[in-house]
Amino acid sequence: MLKSPLLILLPFLPLSADSPRVAHEAGREVVRTYEVTSIRSLDSAVINVQGQDQDVGSGKERSETLSLVVADKILAAIDGAPTGFHREFTSASTDQAMEEVEGALVRDSSGASELEGLGVIFTLDAEGGAWTREYDEDSSGEDAWLEELAPGMDLSSILPEGEVAVGDSWDVPVSILGDLLRPGGTVDVKTDPGVDVPEGGVSIAVPGAPDDGGWDSFEGEVVARYDSIEEEDGRRAKIVLTLELSSDLDRVEELEAEAAERGAEEDYSEALLTRSLSGEVVVLWDLIGHHALSVEGTLTGESTFNAAWAIEAGQMQLELEYEEEGSLEYEVSMEVEATGGGAD
Repeated sequence: MLKSPLLILLPFLPLSADSPRVAHEAGREVVRTYEVTSIRSLDSAVINVQGQDQDVGSGKERSETLSLVVADKILAAIDGAPTGFHREFTSASTDQAMEEVEGALVRDSSGASELEGLGVIFTLDAEGGAWTREYDEDSSGEDAWLEELAPGMDLSSILPEGEVAVGDSWDVPVSILGDLLRPGGTVDVKTDPGVDVPEGGVSIAVPGAPDDGGWDSFEGEVVARYDSIEEEDGRRAKIVLTLELSSDLDRVEELEAEAAERGAEEDYSEALLTRSLSGEVVVLWDLIGHHALSVEGTLTGESTFNAAWAIEAGQMQLELEYEEEGSLEYEVSMEVEATGGGAD
């Protein structure tokens, strides 16, 4: 067969103007305002100590709201992706509310985070592909705080690999759950005030979900749908995320390690946290500035936790069991203001 002597060279074809993408430039400043509220309603919460049951919250409701404002200034970018930026934690705080439980002492960690007012510089290692973190010259804090910070807050993981149009759907990584419910990583950093235990009493820490939420343990399906284009105050793509997720998290090793950090010895034979979450989250994407504009959504689900462990209390060993069942609700909202670097 004769080969064609004609060779056609096609130029690079950019994505359609209606296809959402992310494009940052050096000099762009992005202010993100987040609010994430979690509500846990306990149908039953019972701890068994040496064969005796004690109710520790059945029928009670616990809520926590994270309020976060961060200001990012892009220092360097390649092909629209940031490779260095400065993040200021303008404000970061939590507000907790929990109904009183007779016979239980509750840690209230409401208040401002230690990160509030600090600045951190994120730099992408071109060779290793990992992000480094350091405090700016006007800030100081614990190195451990830096390790738990997540650089990505632009929700770029919801975007498809190629061109899409209104009506199209595509799969999104399950890791988006952590981006939505734990924006910026562990930003609620506080000194543990501890609990005053009456003389002769014994402090028993009731186990539960991990401090980081354990969102990376979830599996399931997240689907994005390009719902429509809105042309009020600009040109915006409306993307609807549908989440159907679940998790079976074995916490035995984590809880034993946490006890060791408190100077306690706890031997767990069981610690299984089972959760399900589903719902819709709406993302508005700026088709001119090429960045997320807002997020709004609610996720609901169920949760059970079963644990059995033993602790040393003076000269005796206490055998403990804990069973919890309830419902979960998460409300997330985010608004973005971007200026400079082609954002306008």
